[in-house]
Formats: sequence, structure tokens, C-alpha cells
Amino acid sequence: MFLYDYFAKLRRYLLWQTKKIQSLEQRLLLLESQLKELEQQPHTTIERIEYKFDQLKVETLEGTLNIGITPNGVGNVIEDFAVQQKNAVVPKPEPVLFRNIQEKVHAYLEKEAKETLKRFEEQYSHRLDDTYRHFILQDITRQVDERIRFYLHQKMNNGYVPTSDNDETVVNEISQKVKMDIEQSLDLFLKHLPKQGGE
Repeated sequence: MFLYDYFAKLRRYLLWQTKKIQSLEQRLLLLESQLKELEQQPHTTIERIEYKFDQLKVETLEGTLNIGITPNGVGNVIEDFAVQQKNAVVPKPEPVLFRNIQEKVHAYLEKEAKETLKRFEEQYSHRLDDTYRHFILQDITRQVDERIRFYLHQKMNNGYVPTSDNDETVVNEISQKVKMDIEQSLDLFLKHLPKQGGE
């Protein structure tokens, strides 16, 4: 009886093992056929890629930025931000001139922009908390330098040559344009901000 049970168990084990081997063989055949199909498909071989950033030269810069400050009105936002630089030589603005404009715009952001934002809040019936106001103004502050560069480059591309490090006319003109952009962006932001409660 004992020997019979042993051989019965051995037979069951061998049957199970045989089924398992057959199952594994079928899976192996399937994988081999899939591998052959993959080998027959055309493939691309990528050799070694070397990046040499010191030799990087930007020929064209294209794209659109439509966040925050918008120049010269809503209608031509995309056109103004499209950069076309095929043969254009953009002169480097005077660093002192840039800093003078930057100081004037930052002074506006620190003193007047918060009140301007509150005025638009009242106009569009939005109540923002101080944290949100701070976040909005901080986001605009991060974009200010690019707007100043944009207007300086635009002015220099139109033939302007700085006569001194502190050309008060240009400082006032560009800082006023950037202030207008800031106010316009605040206006647009609050105008399109959904009212609380899904109204």
C-alpha cells in the first residue's frame, strides 16, 4: 500500500511537471517568434551621442509665450512674442541702462502694483487673499527682466544708440511700457478669473 501511494504521487508529480514543461515550451516558442518579428522590422541604430554645449550656436528661436505680461495690447500677443532672429543682430543693452529701468519697475511693483491689483479685484468683484496677491505679483516680477530686454532690444533694433548710461528719456519710456504691460496682465488675469462658487 505504501509503495502504491508513493508511485501514485510520483506519477501525479511527473504529469504536473510534464504539463509545466509543455507550457514553458509553448511560451518559449511564442517569444522566439515575437523576437524574429522584431528582428525583421527595420530599426535605427544610434551611435554615440556627444554633447558639446560650449559649441552650441542658436540659429533660430521660435515660439510663443502667453503667460502674464502682454505687450502692446491683447490682439497681438502672439505676434509680439514670436521671435524671428534669422539675420537680426540684437545689440546688447547697456547694463546700467537696464538696471535703471529695472529699479524703476521694481519700485512700481513694490509700491503701486498691489493697489492696482486691488482696484481690479473691486472692478471684477474678486476678493483675493494676501498670499494669492503675493503669488501673482511675484510671478510678474520674475517676468519683468525679459520685458525690459524685449523693449530695449526693440528700441536698439530701431536704431537707438545709448548716449549715456542714464538716458532718462529711455528709462522713463521703457519703464512706462512695462508698467502698462503689468497693469494689462493684471486686468486680463482678473477679468478671466472664474468667480468663486462657479458663478
